[in-house]
Amino acid sequence: MGSKTVKVPIGMRSSYFAKIKTEPENAHPTYDSKVDMGAAVKGYVSITTASGEIPGDDVILMRSERFVSAQADVETTKSDLELNSTCFGHTYDAESGEKSNVDDEPPLGAYAFIEPILDKTKKVTYRATFLYKVQAIASSEKTEADTKKNDFNPKMNAVSFFVMPDNTGDWRARKEFDTEAAAESYIAGLFAPAT
Repeated sequence: MGSKTVKVPIGMRSSYFAKIKTEPENAHPTYDSKVDMGAAVKGYVSITTASGEIPGDDVILMRSERFVSAQADVETTKSDLELNSTCFGHTYDAESGEKSNVDDEPPLGAYAFIEPILDKTKKVTYRATFLYKVQAIASSEKTEADTKKNDFNPKMNAVSFFVMPDNTGDWRARKEFDTEAAAESYIAGLFAPAT
């Protein structure tokens, strides 16, 4: 049977969002300063594709499947009014707090996170994921408040992002590193590329 490869994600670290500043033609967007969304709890990315088949002579001659969009479902430990306003396009200032209006539109931005990956030798590498162009799904904004009971059941801050390609056609970048610091540096560079 032979030796089998083992390389599996064992967690999630870091969770960042930044608004898009500009969208140059044939280039990746530029971004405002990244916002730390708090300790990462969950980051699930699900992809939607369009597919088609061309039949002939009683067989399928060709099949094509292409990326259409994706959805990133994110949970973090930071339930914060300013962060919520940043993601969902509400108005916030320290004096009056957050105001939500019927005309609010979530801004375009980028989202990034890191996964520790364990291999068969028990070495951990760090996979950085960067989504170039996202927009919070307005209907994913929730308030879940329960009365305190005999157990401790905290509610995580949840945001779902609609993921789309940028002006280059790219929608995601991923790279693995030996250290978490190197993965963080890679993400920082994508949020703020050298000019």
